[in-house]
Amino acid sequence: STPHYATLESSLTLREHMAMIVAQTYSSPNQREGSENQNVWNRLEDLTKLSNMNLINTPEYEARKRQLVDELTGTQVRDEHRHNKPAEYEDEIPAGSVPPLRDATKRKISVAAGTRTIEHNKINGVQVDTKGGPFPDFSRIPVQKARLLKFILEEGKFDKDGEIIDVQIDPCPFARGNLRLAHHMLACLSKRDKRLGRPQHYVAKISIDPFEDPRSYLEDVATQRCAREYAKMYNIYKPPKKVKFVEAYVISLMNRPRAPLCAVEPYIDGTYKKHNNNWGFINNKDERNTPHAFSHFTYEASRHQLLICDIQGVGDIYTDPQIHSVNGEGFGKGNMGRRGFKKFFSTHRCNSICKFLKLPLINPKEAHQELLMTMPQKELMDGDQVENVKLSFSGNLSALPPLPAFKHQNSKKQPLLGHKKDGELTTCCRCAVL
Repeated sequence: STPHYATLESSLTLREHMAMIVAQTYSSPNQREGSENQNVWNRLEDLTKLSNMNLINTPEYEARKRQLVDELTGTQVRDEHRHNKPAEYEDEIPAGSVPPLRDATKRKISVAAGTRTIEHNKINGVQVDTKGGPFPDFSRIPVQKARLLKFILEEGKFDKDGEIIDVQIDPCPFARGNLRLAHHMLACLSKRDKRLGRPQHYVAKISIDPFEDPRSYLEDVATQRCAREYAKMYNIYKPPKKVKFVEAYVISLMNRPRAPLCAVEPYIDGTYKKHNNNWGFINNKDERNTPHAFSHFTYEASRHQLLICDIQGVGDIYTDPQIHSVNGEGFGKGNMGRRGFKKFFSTHRCNSICKFLKLPLINPKEAHQELLMTMPQKELMDGDQVENVKLSFSGNLSALPPLPAFKHQNSKKQPLLGHKKDGELTTCCRCAVL
């Protein structure tokens, strides 16, 4: 097993530490090429620089170091070479799926919604503001310029010339998700905001990971846009409760070094709950019919080409979905392909809404198990079956927007530590955003 980091001799260099760990853990027959391993070593050294400069705290440093060790030893969120993967690792749980870092079934906070009920005044070492009600005092938060990017589903890409807007982002996060810190934001983004003539409350999601590929923000927003289309089609069949995914955007903060990106969506007040995830988890404590029936619906409506899962949010207003596709391509790191399909149906139990939609019944519930759950007014919908939902977007972005964040995408190694100005180092990734 992996040796405890505290037992390693402090006299060893970081590279010697890592070499010792790698040698004692897992040796994959499909090891990465030397150049890729070298890139991981470089990132480890950059991580140590961040820690030495006190730009990240010790827990974050240790967590990121372990993740990079996992990368060296073959553990990934989505294995791009899984067809060559040893059989004993076929059902390995994807990182960040089970269990969630925050227990979303118990905590009353979320990335996109929730109250200010936070047990501690720090999240991942970052000070959290828990005073003065649900929102910060925006009169004390400076205005900054940002470029608003919207995803064009029909074209499979983001608009090139996004609108320039004013935003105010609270530097103190109010919640933490598996991969993002959530910050309150004030801005006018939608047509409705402009009709109202005043900024509205939003949530800016900023990566915890200082090595985050900026494309992940684009993939998350594109995935959510696809889920919105399936929600609209689901609602056409008049289920007992309609569902909705909030509209999400990407913004580029123009006044900051390298114009970093963050994902943005409306703030929704209420108690946040996670109903399922992308690896077969079901929230049995607060089990509901609608979220699971919607996931099953997307599989049938797409003619078994994809499945939308990781359903979470406030009531039936959802956010942060994951999408599995039949070929395992596109839709970000949470796409586990056919394995994701298999995991979902291994725990899914069809309910009265699945039956109402005339979906193929899989391990159906007994009537007495749904006594306190949402039930359709009539047993079956009109029509023979749900219609096929055809989206032109395959899950892969056709092009990246021309932004500074993607300027070094083709370089051998992306700089982690900001840039030097007059000989002085400026900021790291998250500091650049805030």
